[in-house]
Amino acid sequence: MKPRIFRRSLVLIAAAGALLAGCVYKVSIYQGWITDPGDIDKVEIGMTREQVAYLLGTPTVSDPFHAERWDYVFTAGTLESERRIVVIEFSEEGVSSIEITPISGG
Repeated sequence: MKPRIFRRSLVLIAAAGALLAGCVYKVSIYQGWITDPGDIDKVEIGMTREQVAYLLGTPTVSDPFHAERWDYVFTAGTLESERRIVVIEFSEEGVSSIEITPISGG
């Protein structure tokens, strides 16, 4: 009698495992820079690097060959949101240009 109960329990556990395997939880993995879209609008021409870093954080890409340029890969809140690359260039007077380029979804 004990082997029969053991087999039945084993079958029930295997069936429950098979059913649960079909319930896959999708984990959102955020990469890049995720923030409130309004933060970019606060950056102004003439701001210092410290002020930009306070608003946006450190740049996603720091290129030693373009020390006057900070690049941010921007995702607004979720992976399904619009994604953009924000390029901020500096001169001796502070921020000299702000360029926002959309990234097509793929």
